[in-house]
Amino acid sequence: MSSSNTTNDIASAVSNVTQKTIMFTRYWCMTMFILGLIGHSLNVCIFTRPALRLNPCARYFMASAIAGYGVIFGVLPVRLLQFGYSRSLFLSSVTMCKMLTFLFSWARILPCWFIGLASIDRFLCSSPSITLRGWSSIRVFKYLITLAILFTGLTQMPILIFFTISSQPAICLGQPNLFQKLNGFFILVVWSLIPSLTMFIFGFLTIRHIQQSIPRVHDENIIIHHQKRTKFIDRQLIQMTLMQSILFGLTSAAGAIGGTFNVLDDNSRKDALELAKQSLIGNVLSFVGLFGPCLSFYSCTLSSQLFRHELMILLHVRKQHEEGDVADALTMQERIN
Repeated sequence: MSSSNTTNDIASAVSNVTQKTIMFTRYWCMTMFILGLIGHSLNVCIFTRPALRLNPCARYFMASAIAGYGVIFGVLPVRLLQFGYSRSLFLSSVTMCKMLTFLFSWARILPCWFIGLASIDRFLCSSPSITLRGWSSIRVFKYLITLAILFTGLTQMPILIFFTISSQPAICLGQPNLFQKLNGFFILVVWSLIPSLTMFIFGFLTIRHIQQSIPRVHDENIIIHHQKRTKFIDRQLIQMTLMQSILFGLTSAAGAIGGTFNVLDDNSRKDALELAKQSLIGNVLSFVGLFGPCLSFYSCTLSSQLFRHELMILLHVRKQHEEGDVADALTMQERIN
């Protein structure tokens, strides 16, 4: 009798943990989708404003926002079906298992790398060296974005070779087990370590350049209005770069750890309840990794006075257009009457 009660208690606890995983996935994915879609759309509108359109750093931020659409429209819906409604597209065929894993892993890495490139651009732009400042340009932006896309895609190519559908239980996973562990560490390096170190190192070097330039600017006292405006934009972009560096560094590390949490741990000696709890922790960490690519507008863009100003101008212009359309419609109606 006691053994039966214990079994029932364990089954009830497993069911409870599983239900929490399902509800967390549903609410998190739906919230990230709505907020992310609005945020990325506003980001694109802001970074295409005349004041920022030709700024290389703004181009990197816009590229990050566009890459974020891949997470919003690709990763979130499929993961919602998989963990929230037990409808996994990964299990439809081995080809789908390989391709979806490859594309989603690629998509979630790109925003971090683009922010890393933005950090490098701010370092170059703030440098006292004319030669280094010359590397902060739209032409260099096009080359680096292309190289980043190709390089990160190549780093994910082993997924197309080693991933398959295991039978017990049915899951899309890398084979053999050694590849799973190596791939877990590799994801941690490519998704989190390299971009985060790039952001932090070049972010601090940029701050150092700015601090060194203050006395020189004060002594020369020859800054015209256009130069002041340019430096203001640069400072705001640097502020945003540092904010996104911290955000992407922490969340991508959590996501990378969550993605390898179940792989690196030995599940052979664990009961069903421990496995359910482990799965919940791994899923939570994995979804936290999508926070940066989805919500960078709210945590980073709105932290900048420049971008808030551009957003207000954008909304004001939009309101004027709507009022003008209403006035034109009323005028036309009066003429008809």
